[in-house]
Amino acid sequence: LVSSPKYTSGSRRMALMSQRPAQDFSTRVNEASEAGEKFVELFYDTVDKRRQQLTGFYYEGSLVVWNGNPYSGVQDISVFYQSLPNSQHTIECFDCQPVLDSQGTTTVMVNCEGVVSFDVQPGNQHNEESFSQNFILVKQGDVWKVSSDCFRFLDALT
Repeated sequence: LVSSPKYTSGSRRMALMSQRPAQDFSTRVNEASEAGEKFVELFYDTVDKRRQQLTGFYYEGSLVVWNGNPYSGVQDISVFYQSLPNSQHTIECFDCQPVLDSQGTTTVMVNCEGVVSFDVQPGNQHNEESFSQNFILVKQGDVWKVSSDCFRFLDALT
């Protein structure tokens, strides 16, 4: 009986997958870490100082969900980000992980947490908010682009 990966048992499939070179996965982890670290630094600097240049991070198929509000495509995302008040992000921690699809293509998941300050509006004493933002980056040629961007303000549990 010849076993096909499509029809093998779960344990047999795991054994077949574990035969892939560990070095290949290690390379993907290193690539994801490097891409994610550069992305975080450049993205938040651009949001805070050169917001009009954010369009270079996205492509027409990109999706943003910002506190539950969806935006799609470069133009829609650009208009949204331009509508936000000036900001200053402080990233407290982030993590990057490779995500492999069935064809072996690597995408990168980037998870960030930090604090953002927006311009103080009249009557608003509290302008600093904790947030979480998650990205899925895809490689297009030699450039990583944002496929998915999900931002959420964090409320403290009491």
